[in-house]
Amino acid sequence: MARPLLYYLPLVPSICMVCMIIGVGVWVHYTAEVLHQVEYALEVLGPTVTADNLGRGVEAIKGTSSSYLLLACALFGLGLYRRLLSAQHDTSGPNPKQLLIYRAVNAGVHFLWWLVMVWVVLLWAGLAVLAILTWVGKRAVRQVLANQAAMAPLYSRWAGDVAGWALPPDALAAAGGDVIVAITRRSGWPAVLTCPSTCANLQLFQFLAVDSSQACVCDQGVLSTVLAATQAAQEAVPGMFVGIWFMYVFGDLLKTSLACDFTGASRDAEGGSGSLPGPAGGGGAGAGGLGLRKVPSTGRGYTKL
Repeated sequence: MARPLLYYLPLVPSICMVCMIIGVGVWVHYTAEVLHQVEYALEVLGPTVTADNLGRGVEAIKGTSSSYLLLACALFGLGLYRRLLSAQHDTSGPNPKQLLIYRAVNAGVHFLWWLVMVWVVLLWAGLAVLAILTWVGKRAVRQVLANQAAMAPLYSRWAGDVAGWALPPDALAAAGGDVIVAITRRSGWPAVLTCPSTCANLQLFQFLAVDSSQACVCDQGVLSTVLAATQAAQEAVPGMFVGIWFMYVFGDLLKTSLACDFTGASRDAEGGSGSLPGPAGGGGAGAGGLGLRKVPSTGRGYTKL
């Protein structure tokens, strides 16, 4: 009985391929946006503020997207080739040599794709860490700005002499509005050990590398710009995770489809090698179709050897 044409169409590989391409595009766009905003925030904080692991994110985008799409195209090509072999099997019989080659290539590509899926899971964990650190930075800067706003009325009343202390305006400005620090330490400000709650102490963030003389950031304009950048980065985080979710789910589905094709090819190969042609050149029926030889009988109820 002839199979319908729909049976030979690569529906599952095609759907997976389209969704995987969409997932890669979404993931690359939003991950690049997160990294760009974080890099911009670090540039605003100062030239000595760096994050060593941030550059690895750019490398991960390039390496993952290119290797992922190349192997995905190889898997899609194998899906098409398997449909061709299936159609050939139903029309003119199995081709053991082509089935053997297909299964060998399928096994190799399947292993490589499994490694890619493992890497996607590890990358997912790394992106989660990036999202958490971005959220922590945003919350810290927001709290510093809230502290500055809460203490602003009090600081404004300390602009002159306080209890006999001469408080120059430049000392108060250098202290970021923290009057106590401005009075007790009039030189060498800012110092990370005396960084007040109205300033951001960058040395508290272990993932940042910063010079100790520039680790205490009190400028309200700088902090406001950093808050806007980290907020924009956090808004791009959901899109980043949606993209990699598409990459993993439909990539795993395509891997399952590849395994099913391998099983089907093995079944076709075993069916083709286990039968001999019958009298009409086909599979035959009865003993001839099974490749068995009839043993003559003497007619006396026993077999002649």
